[in-house]
Amino acid sequence: TGGWYGIQLGKFFFGESMFSLQANASKAAFIWAVQWLQANGIVLIDCQVYTQHLESLGATFIDRNSFVHLLHENIPEK
Repeated sequence: TGGWYGIQLGKFFFGESMFSLQANASKAAFIWAVQWLQANGIVLIDCQVYTQHLESLGATFIDRNSFVHLLHENIPEK
């Protein structure tokens, strides 16, 4: 058993936490979720903290200015 959760705003998904009771279960959940999110129009998954573990899963570092620009492009203002 394992999982991953977060919140979607516009075309962004903000990942919050991964958990597992079995080895690699959270990784399997993450891979499935990424595929589903991409198929449903999500353009960026914010991992909040850049780590080697997330890099091994495909994460790349985005500098603050680029991130803010992407936020403005992909989250509608109310």
